[in-house]
This record gives sequence, structure tokens and C-alpha cells, in this order.
Amino acid sequence: MMKFIVNNVKNGCRHGYLQDFKRCSGVKDLVVETPMCLMYTRGGSVPHLTGDVLKKVDNIPKMTQLPLNLLAEHKGAIGMVAGGLGGFCSLDEGSVLYCPIHDTTTAVPSGYNGNIGVGIWGRGGKIMLDIDTFLQVQEALRVDFYQAMSDNDVDERSGKKRLKKSHDRTINFLDRTLERHQKSEKLKDTEIFGTVVGGFSEEDRIFSAKETAERPVAGFVLDGFHRYGPESENFDVQHHRDLIKVTTDNLPKDKPRIMHGLWSPDMVLSGVECGIDIFDSSYTYIVTERGSALVFDYDFQKYDKEKSLPAENGNSDTCTRPFEINLKEKKYFDDFSPLLEGCTCYTCRNHTKSYVSHLLNTTELLAGVLLQIHNFHQYFHFFSSLRESLREDKFDDLKALIQQQKR
Repeated sequence: MMKFIVNNVKNGCRHGYLQDFKRCSGVKDLVVETPMCLMYTRGGSVPHLTGDVLKKVDNIPKMTQLPLNLLAEHKGAIGMVAGGLGGFCSLDEGSVLYCPIHDTTTAVPSGYNGNIGVGIWGRGGKIMLDIDTFLQVQEALRVDFYQAMSDNDVDERSGKKRLKKSHDRTINFLDRTLERHQKSEKLKDTEIFGTVVGGFSEEDRIFSAKETAERPVAGFVLDGFHRYGPESENFDVQHHRDLIKVTTDNLPKDKPRIMHGLWSPDMVLSGVECGIDIFDSSYTYIVTERGSALVFDYDFQKYDKEKSLPAENGNSDTCTRPFEINLKEKKYFDDFSPLLEGCTCYTCRNHTKSYVSHLLNTTELLAGVLLQIHNFHQYFHFFSSLRESLREDKFDDLKALIQQQKR
């Protein structure tokens, strides 16, 4: 089983690393430091970027997110390729592959989960997964670890009966998956992450956490706080801090926790304080899709609490979206500065706001390419800065810097 070593914990923030990935055992000394973000993909490729263009992005995470709903209908073709999904998508052999159930950026309709299985949505429409079908897909994909099926179809209005059904079904799915998984030769190098549900009920969250922790899983996915899709960007981690914290407090300290969602920089820091170790990078895709560039400052080493940041590094444009600027706005038509002064990404070194604005307003595909490169760069370096702040015991400085830009 993969190992998770926690170096230190302070005020709920965990700094550690993952190692001993069975499938990647041929990659010497592969270590994944946490907190970290997954590299977001849709069907095995990064939106807007080819494999060659992706190489222009530095600091790429060692862990790749490959949503099941976009891959399940292709299990036959994937299963015929040596190496499973890694070989099918020509992914680097040093990349740790993780398969969640849903694509974070796409809303999941309600009402399609039952005692037999759950509903997912691929490009061809709805797919109903029972345990056998689910494991057949996993045997074809052969990733490093995957999220166990769950009934996470609850919200703040769900009553006790519905919440009980949710966590009972989820534990039943996990038990049946573990039984089938342990008999599979194809999955001997693959781990399972149990899914913790319970809606917005502290009692049910604690029950789900404790029951899941009793099973032989490699880690945990905190699920059921939203229905995914762009609206999940509005989920306020700080508002639900106590609920998330009591959930993680009832999970083993030596196993990692994942929580899916569209994580803005301030929400990432709140998640880290709640004990979350692994996050999505799908937020960058949503920012790119609305024609925006991330322009927040994460250099806590130079942070001066007495000094105000430039407007562009604080609230953007009309102050409705902190951390980003919308390049579709007319004011960037003749702005010949880079997307962010001092940024070393390929886009900022070679192009201007004016050029990207022109591409957006003429609906050129290159606009998404250049924005995704920049937004990935910003986000990945932000996580590097986050880990550095924990190593140097300066997390509070980074948090203050990010909060200053939110106002």
C-alpha cells in the first residue's frame, strides 16, 4: 500500500508526502509532497493543451486526475492497450494516476443513485454503474488509485432518512468493491480511496468517516458537499469549516484526504487548515473558459502587511472576482504589458494582454491555449509556495497575503 508520511501538523495544516506507488515502482524515488493539487484532465488530456504544449508548463504536479465519467464508455479500447490508461493516453510513466467518479467542472444531476449502483454522465449520455461494471472499468484503466463509488446525492435539505440511506449505500458499495478488488489480478497494483459522505449533518459525517476508516483503504475522498460544476466555485469552505474539520478529525492521521471542487486560492488555504491534503486544479480550466487570467501574488517571502498590493494583484476589474482579470474587457485592447508582471510562464514571456484580448474577442482557439498555460503556471507555483510556507512555518504570512487580495 502507498505510504503517507506526515512531517508536521500545525493549526490543522498537514505537511507530508506520499511514496511507494506500486504501479510506478520502476520510477526511482518517486515522492509526492503535500498539500498538492492534481493535474486536471478531461478524458486523459489537459483542456486546450497538447502533450507538447503542456511541456511548456513547469512545476507540473506528479499526480494526474482522470475522471471516470469521461472514460467509462471507452473501457474496451483502453483495456486493449499495454499499460492501461497510462499507455492509452501516452502519460508520463512517472505520473501517479488517480480516477475520481465525476468530472469536477460538470454538474451532476440529482436522482440517479440506487442500491445497485450510481449514474454517471459521459459524452454519450448517462451510464449506470453497478459494482461489476465499475470494477471492469477499473481493470481496464489500471490507475494507481481510484475513488470508490458512493451515493453522494444529498444537500442541505436532506433529512435523516435520506442521509442514512446515503452513507449506508456508500459503505455497502465500498465493501462489495473491496471484496471484488482483492480477487482481481489486474488491480493488484491499484489502491482504493474510500468516499466519506453524510451531507451537512455532523452526526452522519462522523459515522461515515469512522465506518470508512475501518476498511482497508489507502485514503479518503470527502464528497457530497456540492453537485460539482461551475456552481461549486461558490462553496464556502470557511462557512463549513467546523463540519469539514470534525470529519477529518475522525479519519486516520496517516492516510491522505482528497476533496474535489473548484478551489480558489483562499479556499485552498481554508481547506489546508481543515486537514485536506489533495486538491483539484480544475479551477484553472473554469477561469480559462471565462477568458480570465490568474494574477494573484503568492510570494509570502516578500509580503509586507503594511504595504498595499497593486490593484491588479487584488480584486480584478469590477471587484466581482478576486485573483483574476477578465481579458475580454475593452480596457485590455491596447494594453501591451504581460498578463502578469514578473510572471515567467511562456505566455507572459511572449505575449501581451492586448494580444490575448484580441484572440478572445475573435474567438481564436489560441486564446484558450495561452490562458491555460498561464493559469496552470500560476496555480502550480501557488501550491509550491504553499508547501514552502508550511516547511518554513510561514503559513500565516501566505494566508494574510492571499486574504489581502480578496478584499
